[in-house]
Amino acid sequence: MLATTNLSTAERIRRAEYLRDSRAVALARGQTIETRAKQREELANQWSAWLRQRMDAADCDDPAEVLPDALARLEQIVDDRVTAALNEFKSAVKGALK
Repeated sequence: MLATTNLSTAERIRRAEYLRDSRAVALARGQTIETRAKQREELANQWSAWLRQRMDAADCDDPAEVLPDALARLEQIVDDRVTAALNEFKSAVKGALK
């Protein structure tokens, strides 16, 4: 038996935009959409494991309880990567100006 779901217009639009954006980013990075999807799945698995570990350490069942820690970790990761990229860019510019 085929199961069909009626998606709302908003959900169809969201999915189409997600696919369009994913394709654009994959193309810009020289990746296939499949490679990008696999990387996303791996990241999701890593975050799930991290959240489970934090929830177990805090002896809680609600992921919302560790959400502030998760968001702080995400912000630190982004900040560290931006800082590293800027330092690399600065070095490249200095090298080009010599």
